[in-house]
Amino acid sequence: MVEYDYKKAFSCPRCGAVGSIYLVKVAGSKMVVKQRCPVHGARAFKVNTRDKDQYIDFIKDGVFRCYKCGQEAPQSYMRVSTPWTLIKTSCPTHGALTTKKIWSTIYNEIADQGVVKPQPSQPEVEAGLPEVEAIPSEENKFCPNCGAPLTEAGNFCGECGSKLN
Repeated sequence: MVEYDYKKAFSCPRCGAVGSIYLVKVAGSKMVVKQRCPVHGARAFKVNTRDKDQYIDFIKDGVFRCYKCGQEAPQSYMRVSTPWTLIKTSCPTHGALTTKKIWSTIYNEIADQGVVKPQPSQPEVEAGLPEVEAIPSEENKFCPNCGAPLTEAGNFCGECGSKLN
């Protein structure tokens, strides 16, 4: 079996430049990535979600880049709008401010600061009482959106961030 070259996948197919990633979302077993090369423009591609550990660094590198020139651009703003995290990066050279829409679970993996977590829907456990862990029922052991196994109770899938019923 041949290893997939993710470095090549996350580079412009025409010039090899690393462009700015402005959208990352999960769609079933694939992750949709929209990226813009400063010279050749925008493109979209899909990669397998199960291989995320092999390319998460490429996503981090691409998200924190200027949309216009492709150089590194630090994050200047962040807002969580479940299941998305909207971030703005500011280019140090020409001041371009770009908004990027990143799936929250992916943003949590690439962010340098603290993890963004949804607020718990259940009350906190009182001191002295044993914590009871709810296990998903037999019919709800897999996420209906991405198919990931659900190992704990919650309102959102831990893999793709979709709301669970």
